[in-house]
Amino acid sequence: MKVKISLVAALISTVLGAPVMADEHASEFHKKLYLGGGAGKSNLSPEIEDGVELEVTEEESDGSKLFIGWDFSPRWAVEFGAADLGEAEINSTGTGTESGTMEYEVMDLSFLYHFFNLGGYDNLVARRGLGAFVKGGIGTMDNESNLDFTRKNDAHLMGGVGVEYGTKMGLALRGEIEAFDKDAMLASVGLLWRFGKGAGSGDHGGLFSKMDPSKMMDTASADDGDADGVPDSLDDCPDSPEGAAVTATGCEIFGGVLDGVLFQSGSDVLTDSAQVVLNDAADLLLQHPDTTVEVQAHTDSQGDSDYNLDLSKKRALATVRYLMLRGVPSEQLLARAFGESKPIESNDTKEGRQANRRVEFHMTK
Repeated sequence: MKVKISLVAALISTVLGAPVMADEHASEFHKKLYLGGGAGKSNLSPEIEDGVELEVTEEESDGSKLFIGWDFSPRWAVEFGAADLGEAEINSTGTGTESGTMEYEVMDLSFLYHFFNLGGYDNLVARRGLGAFVKGGIGTMDNESNLDFTRKNDAHLMGGVGVEYGTKMGLALRGEIEAFDKDAMLASVGLLWRFGKGAGSGDHGGLFSKMDPSKMMDTASADDGDADGVPDSLDDCPDSPEGAAVTATGCEIFGGVLDGVLFQSGSDVLTDSAQVVLNDAADLLLQHPDTTVEVQAHTDSQGDSDYNLDLSKKRALATVRYLMLRGVPSEQLLARAFGESKPIESNDTKEGRQANRRVEFHMTK
């Protein structure tokens, strides 16, 4: 049993040390309540004092659990659970000592940290797709037995590690391993259901939100000079091309700087917040298959100009590759690099340099 506990501890230590993604979009997260249950196999190892003529002859049993939880941030949740871990069989090794069983029931309060999702940050926020988590907390343990025994501590620490696959409807399949104190473990598979605003949707309503025709005001009585579906009184870009995909304020979706598309310093590695923006961009490109965009990457003037040009090439290609991984056909994408040659602000200030380090999308047709 000690070996198994050590293994769980090692797993938790490993995943906590893994790289994690930052919570840049916590404000877009919808808090969700969830209910669930599971069943599996437990391993029970009651401690028998030296000199007592008893031994544990069957540690494995059937276990089940129910839990209620609350996702209160993009990565964190709090959960209350109750589990019936079954019973261990204890036999006599001498004369005058009865055999019996030891039943285990636990209740615990734990915090879960969702540290990974195969689909990226937006899926992690929505608890959608395949993800992984660790958990830790405190609880109480209750034992029933026909043998004479004494519990040293009713309270205990618990920890665990698990994986979860969530659907758009809020239903999720979970598998996890939990350790309670030093003498009980449970490996279980279960189902849970999240409910509340945004459960499973992952809809951030972000930069590229489309106008919902059912929510647009009646334009029959309103002026709409460029016929983009946005009345002139609300249109920030009254001369947008006919048929162009536009935002709620009437400007071309792909007509300039993509706010939030950033890279790790000095590299072409997209930040997690950039991936969120590009996920929305990819969805819109897929909704407009006849649209082709030119992805333009720019840098500030710090450093060697040749180096900056090469870096902007890598960043333009990295952006295109990410969009293609999200399903956008290569025929819809062109990559261009400008290095430091086209600043939009002065490179003499920190703010200006930050503005010049940018990625722009421009429709070519």
